Amino acid sequence: MNKDDKRIILPGMTRRQFVTGAGLAGATLLAGVGLKETQAAPIPKKWDFESDVVVAGFGGAGACAAIEAAKAGSSVLIMEKEEVPGGCTTISGGVIYAAGTALQKSIGIEDTPEEMSKYLGACGQGKAVDALIRVASERSAENIAWLQGMGVEFTKELLFLSGMEGEPEYSAITPPKKRGHRCKGTGGALFKALYNGVKAQNVKTLLKTQALRLITKATMAKSSCEVIGVKASREGKEINILARKAVVLATGGIMASEAAKPWLQDYSPDLALCVPAGSQSATGDGYRMGMYCGAAMKGLNTGALLPSVLFPGQKIGGIVYVNIWGLPNIYVKPNGTRFCNEGAYYVLVSEDMISNKVSTAYCVFDSETVKKSLELIPKGIEPTRTLALGIDSRDMEKGVQGGFVWKGETVSELAKSMGVDASALEKTVSTYNHYAESGKDLDFKRTRGLSPLKMPPFYAFKIHVGMVGHCGGLSINTKAQVMDTFDEVIPRLYAAGRDSIGIFGGRYPGSGGALSDLVTFGRIAGKNAAAETPQKK
Repeated sequence: MNKDDKRIILPGMTRRQFVTGAGLAGATLLAGVGLKETQAAPIPKKWDFESDVVVAGFGGAGACAAIEAAKAGSSVLIMEKEEVPGGCTTISGGVIYAAGTALQKSIGIEDTPEEMSKYLGACGQGKAVDALIRVASERSAENIAWLQGMGVEFTKELLFLSGMEGEPEYSAITPPKKRGHRCKGTGGALFKALYNGVKAQNVKTLLKTQALRLITKATMAKSSCEVIGVKASREGKEINILARKAVVLATGGIMASEAAKPWLQDYSPDLALCVPAGSQSATGDGYRMGMYCGAAMKGLNTGALLPSVLFPGQKIGGIVYVNIWGLPNIYVKPNGTRFCNEGAYYVLVSEDMISNKVSTAYCVFDSETVKKSLELIPKGIEPTRTLALGIDSRDMEKGVQGGFVWKGETVSELAKSMGVDASALEKTVSTYNHYAESGKDLDFKRTRGLSPLKMPPFYAFKIHVGMVGHCGGLSINTKAQVMDTFDEVIPRLYAAGRDSIGIFGGRYPGSGGALSDLVTFGRIAGKNAAAETPQKK
């Protein structure tokens, strides 16, 4: 590699070592040489802060870890590099995937963790860790109760089929069940409860503080070093934080962004086509710190993907909901032709966009679709989450005037405003309407939301493949301990949320998967970190 190459490479590692998870630290230790070189940062003479448990990242996973560690009687310090905590949890839909909950039972849904495990395992496509899936499934109902105890409100009306369970591929494995527990107020309300939970436990909080490297000491008993603290950047200075018991990594993994694109092109190339649909603060900090200690990576080139809108001047894409709710519409390429089954689950639609190399497409619908979207509002769905995040179905003109929604009294007029060939779009809509009226989509076998688009005015907005989060991460066991490249525990190091592989590895299972994962392993990491025997200073 030449000196002008700006691609992100972890220090001390080749590209092949990163892809295979063969961290240099573990390799040198196995050879019995270079123990000093395996330290990610030298042991300092002075500690600026001390705590039993140190948590890097104040999003949903970090908050869960901090709460549980503090409840277990440990002192806790949590750091966040942004001015405001929350990460992707705050901007999420606030959905927790769970089975066997009291809410399900209250409306007659009989469900079990075993059935949830079957579904998640099928989505893992042989790449996920079955043991982690079982733990998350078994604890999912208790997680809902735990969140309710902190004031998060889940209602029967917001319980929905949030994954691909209804698709033939999965319904043949286990009957589809409503496991998507959406909370009132979505992700903002969910994180507010977690934030208040952290405050209630008197956790020491350092904002605008970025974790840089783990501080370790060599141990001959293991193939990797023992973690004793964190080197961080705060107010322009490097500081050293002692973790008497353990460190929990919960920095949010990595998000699709201009800064991360070179890394994605090398290690998760399919995701390099995406626009960011999550927190921009996720820049791979946890990956780098863990791998410096010889941690293994799993699930590269997999992500939580969904069609997204990216408005002018915005850096983060918003989720497209029109297909999630099963509303009539079609997706067309810039040449005005359809390319997928729009009624399929959003994960499958995203895969179609990537396989067809459609980085940009358009969602086309009519005023009848808008009318149906308004009927969702009385059911508890926010107006800006009926068609696409940020598009208010009560005021479509606002989107038109803002330049991110196109409008036409005819399909031809709509096409011209979009910059799409009018004859091509007219033919596409006409063919689709014929299929919808006959009840058979001969091109893509769509059934869900298969209704004609005939009621003017007609609308459209641009869509991209959005990346909500990277589904790969540091290898962990069922105790949320980080594992090295020799499948041994790295002493006193834990990971949760998108810093870890968690329940993922293959196809993203659906809405609520990420939050269910981070609550499960965030809590487990916090409890187990607090149970560590304090090390001598």
